[in-house]
Amino acid sequence: MVAVSNNTVLDASAFYAGVPFGSAESYCTTPEVYDEICHIKKSQDVISTLVSLGRLVVRPADDTYVQQVRLAAQRAGDMPQLSKSDVSVLALALQMKNGIITDDYAVSNTAKHLNLEVFSVMTRGIRTVGVWQYRCPACGIRQPPAHACNRCGGALRKKLVNKRDAV
Repeated sequence: MVAVSNNTVLDASAFYAGVPFGSAESYCTTPEVYDEICHIKKSQDVISTLVSLGRLVVRPADDTYVQQVRLAAQRAGDMPQLSKSDVSVLALALQMKNGIITDDYAVSNTAKHLNLEVFSVMTRGIRTVGVWQYRCPACGIRQPPAHACNRCGGALRKKLVNKRDAV
């Protein structure tokens, strides 16, 4: 089991890994993630039991922190891969100044850009904190994230560049 502090923020992958079900710790998540995972162990109503016992606190993140996360994700190039739920858990972790449990690469990368502690459960976690650069293999230009090149229409490729080496 992952060694975490009280009220660590959980994303959906933490629930799928069973983190809150096999631990006596208290955790937090957002309404967006709660809606996404409330079907887990539905027959025993385990999720609502965790909430009623106070072991799972569901709370929204303030808009100020949501905006900070979106800016950091844009700079890192992770925004196209982040769902509304992903942004919400990152914002809540930032707001609470707490770690996040996730196995999602884009969530982990953005969290590291925000100096948040990341705990992985089913994977080894990310090794390189980086910035995604998007480049057209046909004409060679770099550009912001998109599906096609603004100049020639070619499909863009993305490459993770170490954060300290990014231009």
